[in-house]
Amino acid sequence: MSEKAKKGCEVLLLTCAEAKPGEKVLVITDDKSFAIGNIMYDCAKAYTDTTLICTEPRATHGSAPTDAVAAAMKSADVIFSATTFSLFNTTARIEACKAGARFVNMADYSVAMLEAGCLFVDFARTRSLVEATAARITGKVCTITTPAGTNLTASIEGRKAVSGFGMANKPGMAASPPDIETAVGPTDGGADGVLVIDGSIPLPGLGVLKEPVRIRVEKGCIADIAGGAEAKLLDESLKAMNDPRVYRVGEIGFGMNTGAGISGRMLEDEGVYGTLHIGIGNNLSYGGTNDTPIHIDLIMKSPTYTVDGRVVCKDGEYTDSE
Repeated sequence: MSEKAKKGCEVLLLTCAEAKPGEKVLVITDDKSFAIGNIMYDCAKAYTDTTLICTEPRATHGSAPTDAVAAAMKSADVIFSATTFSLFNTTARIEACKAGARFVNMADYSVAMLEAGCLFVDFARTRSLVEATAARITGKVCTITTPAGTNLTASIEGRKAVSGFGMANKPGMAASPPDIETAVGPTDGGADGVLVIDGSIPLPGLGVLKEPVRIRVEKGCIADIAGGAEAKLLDESLKAMNDPRVYRVGEIGFGMNTGAGISGRMLEDEGVYGTLHIGIGNNLSYGGTNDTPIHIDLIMKSPTYTVDGRVVCKDGEYTDSE
């Protein structure tokens, strides 16, 4: 383990989770992400009681872990999930947090993420920006536009902001550092317009986009996907999931990590300052009823976001305009 990677693990262990000597730490990994899981294990075991569990990779983001992993999660104080696909939107994670565990999502990490700037930010200080923005993104009707051509209108009436500060330092909390964001969910069936995805789509074979993917949304669901080879691959990937619920628009999220850059990896990309992501699939965390286990983020650059006529974000910069 390089000294830089060790420092990144220490940020996760001591800043994001605030692990304490004597606490039971669980590191979950899989065959494809074992190198990352083992680095995290080596760091944590030198500090406190730590167990490493390795399984086969899950099918996609949100797929349930094995029963043995789920049982181990419920008995841990702190969980680091260094897996290929995210366990965040799973019943196992929710139940573990209900039991008092602190969950730190490390899905699809790279060594570069442990060594580079995205983890070396002032998480506590950034919280003030997240909270101030969260207070302004809710209302009745919002509109999203981008220079690439996005023009989407959505009903968000009755929906509350959901924020992630990159820290899970109290029992029951879950975080996905380096992702720092706030988000709001459209009402079920309440979004219409066009999305032009020009940042990334963190799915196998996609990642950082070479050309934009154009998506038509009708009554809250993806109705059409157009573009080049990457658009075709997204279309095929969604069809292969054999679950029509994955097409529902479930989240409008705002990235706020100034140290992050678009890399093709979900937890960094969705937190990049000046981007907006649309989450499709599971929307239970955002006030919806779409109980599919799949949640996929689509990242766009330089968004302008207005709610009830107030400009909250203009070309990727947050504004105080009323």
